[in-house]
Amino acid sequence: ENAPDHEVLKAKLAEYAERLPTCDVVILSDYGKGGLAHIAEMIRLARAAGKPVLVDPKGEDYARYAGATLLTPNRSELRQVVGRWADDAELAAKAQKLRADLGLEALLVTRSEEGMTLFRERGAEHEPALAREVFDVSGAGDTVIATLAVMMAAGQDMAVAMRLANRAAGVVVAKLGTATCSLAELQAA
Repeated sequence: ENAPDHEVLKAKLAEYAERLPTCDVVILSDYGKGGLAHIAEMIRLARAAGKPVLVDPKGEDYARYAGATLLTPNRSELRQVVGRWADDAELAAKAQKLRADLGLEALLVTRSEEGMTLFRERGAEHEPALAREVFDVSGAGDTVIATLAVMMAAGQDMAVAMRLANRAAGVVVAKLGTATCSLAELQAA
């Protein structure tokens, strides 16, 4: 698979900048395919427009995400960047250092069966996993970041958004294949 052409990406960047005023929240999901070659500029433009930027990161170069509002790495993605940790205290120290170094408001680490932890300047908040049975984790990270974005666009605090994102993720991992979570399922979770 070929990475997108530089000129195509530049044109898309201009289109992105034009559409920013219509957005409440920006989600950037990095799949490592070259489509976000200008992600630092995308983050800068969105933040200058007063838009929260949520990033689902990929790879080892998190410096490119500096200035985003929130990153949502999973446990193994974070480990690639900060190294292993022995316990929750060491995880917190490494996560908070990364958050501060990148100028993020928050770092949300999804931790599979251990739930998820939101790291902000004022400390960490943890939500245990809610899934009773896990059939397929495909799309769980996408569900988390989408739910966070919807809740933040509705004016909810990140901690409240995290709790609902955790519930939504618990719904989708209990289904086979890439799945969605309806409002009724979220309310019942």
